[in-house]
Amino acid sequence: MEQISRLSGKIRAYTYKWNTDLYEQIYKNRPDEWNAICAAMDILDDTCLAIEDYESRGIGNSDAEKYLRLYGLLQGVFLQQDSIRHLYKTFVGTSLAPPPDSAWAEIRDLRNLTVGHPIEKKNGQGIRRCFISRVTIRSDGFQLIVWNKEKNVDEFETVDLKSLYERYKSEVVTYLQDTCKALTTRWGELSDDRA
Repeated sequence: MEQISRLSGKIRAYTYKWNTDLYEQIYKNRPDEWNAICAAMDILDDTCLAIEDYESRGIGNSDAEKYLRLYGLLQGVFLQQDSIRHLYKTFVGTSLAPPPDSAWAEIRDLRNLTVGHPIEKKNGQGIRRCFISRVTIRSDGFQLIVWNKEKNVDEFETVDLKSLYERYKSEVVTYLQDTCKALTTRWGELSDDRA
């Protein structure tokens, strides 16, 4: 998350209206768009802080802490993705569209199934209901028990959270580097006293 935080800081340096001409030349008379950029930047920074805490402390010890930290990680990643998607579209100029088999998409789907809509998740596989097996929650992953209504069976899925999360971070770095490159191309490199 450290590299993601550094890239976030670089993007933020371009969005500080007193540091660059970005605000004056483009967004001064477009306050709604400017506010969206500021909200996206704040969410990116905040999720980096939260996820860095997860990285340093792990999943926790008690069952209650494990659930809260796991739910928090997955929700934090989800919010982080939304902020990155907005900044990417704003500054790169195209929609961010990770492939369906990417870690980005996989961790988002995992969040939606486990934290977003566990009682009734609709997708191409029909209606699914799931719960996380409490006794399997560890820092590196957990097991899901998923009711597949179409098949009328429980399905057990093992989630390798550590591997998925590492792949996710690698993809995010690429998207943030693209965003920084677009800003640098348009506005030039920031000097050390402006970054």
